[in-house]
Amino acid sequence: MVLFCIPCLALVAYFAIASIFFPKYRVYLKEGWLCFMDKIRGKRCSVSFDNRMRIAFSAWLTRKGMVRIGRFLHDRRNFNYTLSAIMIISTVISIYLLALLVQFWLYPPCDTGSVCTVDV
Repeated sequence: MVLFCIPCLALVAYFAIASIFFPKYRVYLKEGWLCFMDKIRGKRCSVSFDNRMRIAFSAWLTRKGMVRIGRFLHDRRNFNYTLSAIMIISTVISIYLLALLVQFWLYPPCDTGSVCTVDV
């Protein structure tokens, strides 16, 4: 049942970032969190947040001329699998970048005050 929580968690993460810059998305953040907590408890979403976002996103894609992608993501299973894959891939990339940052902090390329070049 936890696998079905990943799409709601991805939407919560998206709206958490978007609500920082756009206050109109703060309502969606609250609804997404309630939906995520309902799914963690094993209940259906009381606010049907994931369905509303799935339909809104597929309609937006269709309006922008991406009819095939909109039709593909209109299916609930395809939407959940795609959103889960994006969440997992972005998590792996974030962990990799964090490891590179920690490596840079532990072993900086320039320990002295002289001219330093970084080979990439």
